[in-house]
Amino acid sequence: MSETFLLKNIFCPPLIDHIGTMVKQGHPDFDEVAFRDHVLPQLEPLSLTERAAVVAKALAAQYPSEFPKAAPMVMAAFEEQGYHPGIVKYEEFRYLPFGIFVTEHGIDHFEEATQVLYQLTKRFTSEFPIRPFIERYPEQSMKLLTQWTKDEDQHVRRLVSEGTRPRLPWASRLPDFQKDPEPVFSLLELLKEDDERYVQRSVANNLNDIAKDHPGLVVERLTRWNKLKNPGTQWIIKHASRTLVKAGHTEALLLLGYDPKAKVEVSDLMCSSQVQFGTELKFSLNLQNTGKKAENVVVDFVIHFMKANGKTAPKVFKLTDKRLSAGDSITIERKHPIKPISTRAYYPGVQKLEIQVNGVVKAERNFELLMS
Repeated sequence: MSETFLLKNIFCPPLIDHIGTMVKQGHPDFDEVAFRDHVLPQLEPLSLTERAAVVAKALAAQYPSEFPKAAPMVMAAFEEQGYHPGIVKYEEFRYLPFGIFVTEHGIDHFEEATQVLYQLTKRFTSEFPIRPFIERYPEQSMKLLTQWTKDEDQHVRRLVSEGTRPRLPWASRLPDFQKDPEPVFSLLELLKEDDERYVQRSVANNLNDIAKDHPGLVVERLTRWNKLKNPGTQWIIKHASRTLVKAGHTEALLLLGYDPKAKVEVSDLMCSSQVQFGTELKFSLNLQNTGKKAENVVVDFVIHFMKANGKTAPKVFKLTDKRLSAGDSITIERKHPIKPISTRAYYPGVQKLEIQVNGVVKAERNFELLMS
């Protein structure tokens, strides 16, 4: 059996050697041997981001201390020649240390730094390193990002929406945008009819972030966008509403064609009475449209997990999305793993399963989670 690949091992000796080759292109005096000898002995105990930070520090030791002088050298490194993919999985992460370098050493030089990030995002992503610049230079950043919404490169356009996400995963939040999302809305307006699904997904994710703090504002905007017949815009509307739908937000559900008052009933809900940690919660149910007209239905299941303090907290999961004719019924079966994950701690005791149809809880059952 092959060993599980660890993300931190992206930064391995072959990739470190290649980074050195990249840098040498724009910095003839770069000492590749010293760079390698400095980086490799430090890597073993470190995480992915820690390894990238070590590489960034080693780059800074040899780049000019004046960032405007270093910037063109960094961009020259991006114009690599003769690279052979396959030296390691996720080899595009070779660009990650350069983003860290720009953040740490270019923050006082907006123009030069954003030029580097512009080139970087075409090859990897600048969604993380651009955020400190947005916070420090809000007016300049908004002007530049507005220009980038019209860029011919989809990666640049996607950077506009991804870099301004108030709650971007694995990044520090942008509290000003959490408080007042209007500047972000002004950018997303310019991207709402973008033809690339890559950009559309980012716009939707940004709106989904905003909806966690300002659900009403997001629904108002999506309602206006719904007048557009652009297929990409329609896709954004649905994908951006996923948290609102799970939360049972009435206006969002109606916007998508899901009537919370639809005569759709759940019967015969069965689930495991006991679940051993590390196995699966099994459940089944019957879903029937008892009304006289066809209905669009979005069905979620909610598990109220036990917390350390003895209380429970809900987590919503998507189950299915159907259109049921009058009188139609379907049987749904599902297995949901209750296994170790990094984002949740499990505790033994009685947990609750709920079935939610168009935002309304229709049935529930308890089950006991056994930890030993």
